Amino acid sequence: MQDYSFVWNQYDLIRGLFLEDVTKTTEEEADIVPEGFKNNIRWNIGHILLTQDYLLLGPAKMNCPPSYAAMFSPGTKPADWQGNIPSLETLAAQLKEQHARIKEQFQSRLNESLPKPFELGDKGVMHTYGEIMVFTLFHEGMHIGMISSLRKAIAAAKA
Repeated sequence: MQDYSFVWNQYDLIRGLFLEDVTKTTEEEADIVPEGFKNNIRWNIGHILLTQDYLLLGPAKMNCPPSYAAMFSPGTKPADWQGNIPSLETLAAQLKEQHARIKEQFQSRLNESLPKPFELGDKGVMHTYGEIMVFTLFHEGMHIGMISSLRKAIAAAKA
């Protein structure tokens, strides 16, 4: 059996950095959509949560509330949100719970084949849970960068 502890170490690091960033965000700041952007910080947080569950568990087994798909899926935007919007505290708690759950469920399954290969458009195909897990870490980092850009745009608009 191959040692994949480096993947879990990276997951701990990236999720820890992300959660630290979430705690520095105010509810007001989370909802600002700066000029030139279509989404806000809250959308990016929910999108990370939803995407990791979707990619690793599939749509039928996700732990996210059903309403999250309409709010945080690719192509959605806060301007179209209806109903109860989760607080940052709720999203942070769900991210922490997801982190523990994913590690527990997939700790020894990274080499296991997916029920069906996941095609990322014409960019490539992922065949194992390990490939999906590593992709979700890249995806999370990408959205951490987007949140950083949103913060800069919000600060510039206030100046």
